[in-house]
Amino acid sequence: MLLHLSAALERIEALNAYVHGQQLRQFQHDILKTGAFHLVSPFTGDRLECVESRLIAFINDPYHFELPLYAYRFEDRSDIWVMSFQIGLGFPLCALFIEEVGGLYVHRAPAAPNSYKVLKRLWREFETLNAIPSEEAGLAQPLAMIGHPNFAHYMWNELPALNAALRDRPVETRSLFAPLGPLEGLPRPAAFKPLKQSGPPYFTPVGGEFLDQRTQSSLTRQMPTRTVLRSDKASPVIWVAHREDGRSCENFLDMLAAFDRQARELCQPRYIFDSFSAPDDLDAPWYDPVRDAFESRRRQSETLFQAMSGAVSAPEAVLATAAGLTVMQAMALAREADYYISPIGSIQHKVAWLQPIPGLVHGPSTAMNRHVAQWHGQKSEVALAPTNLPSELIRDTRASAHHPSAERNMDYRITDPEAAAAFALAHLRDVLSL
Repeated sequence: MLLHLSAALERIEALNAYVHGQQLRQFQHDILKTGAFHLVSPFTGDRLECVESRLIAFINDPYHFELPLYAYRFEDRSDIWVMSFQIGLGFPLCALFIEEVGGLYVHRAPAAPNSYKVLKRLWREFETLNAIPSEEAGLAQPLAMIGHPNFAHYMWNELPALNAALRDRPVETRSLFAPLGPLEGLPRPAAFKPLKQSGPPYFTPVGGEFLDQRTQSSLTRQMPTRTVLRSDKASPVIWVAHREDGRSCENFLDMLAAFDRQARELCQPRYIFDSFSAPDDLDAPWYDPVRDAFESRRRQSETLFQAMSGAVSAPEAVLATAAGLTVMQAMALAREADYYISPIGSIQHKVAWLQPIPGLVHGPSTAMNRHVAQWHGQKSEVALAPTNLPSELIRDTRASAHHPSAERNMDYRITDPEAAAAFALAHLRDVLSL
């Protein structure tokens, strides 16, 4: 019987506590400091030392990179595994598997109702992947792993936590991907293989949930210089982002046309259009399985920008588009904007998480609530909270073709484009004092 399960779970919660604000969890800090960490036995209440660590990550399909999965084995009456997952939550220890009795512990379950289902699936896949030959890590010291392929997670969840770890001591680091390109002081990624390390020191993710100003300033310094023709107060530069690869607004061009028409009664708007941006390390060989898909999305973006340009009454008002730009190049261009209109998600982070710029976000009703705007403003030290397009102006239509697994990933329509445009214009007028 698991007489000490509550003590074991309390220990996991303690290991999940943040060491620096909302950055670097305790077990990550312990591994980097001592090479290991310990649990409490759910059988006896005794201290358990980790005996093995594993890292598994793989590309699942052209639109979805499977999240890295970190697993740590402890020897007890039967083997115990704890798994670190959920990069958006800073890679907590989120699952506890006891081989003798089964069982699953999900970190922050009330905030992540689908976690149980996701982790059960990942554990089944993990059992299958155990048979894959692993490269022996051969570590001489603890190793911090970073490099999520999604630039937003890399920028928000990983880099600030690594900076926090570096405040305490030098940290040996390996990067799986570099979606923002080579960064000062960070290693270039190497070809990925599954890793296994028997005996300490171990490797660990580093994670957090807050983009601090120090990291923001470091990224800004490394951005390429790019300048477009700036406008005066009567000609605000508006960053308009649109996507067609999931969670898509099916009639956004109608709202854009209505916004442009209404805005011209108040000012002379100028536009920068944004959509898909390729990672800055796209030339690396590990993108080969998805290279054709990325090129297809780039061509789709060019067609989309043509349609967006056709939606505004004066095509010369389009100062620039992000066509063909990498993520870092697009974020540098975004610094020219005075205001933005964007879907929620990573595409919004390009324009709004590295600078204090006002804007409006929209998305499917399954993902929008009164906390969404505040969330966007609370996760970055320099970001401003945007305003939400009211939910009564949104109608979900169907599950997203490219992201069908999560309930929030729905395509949607704006029920009244004229009213939506008027709402956005009123917010722009208020925040820019037009």
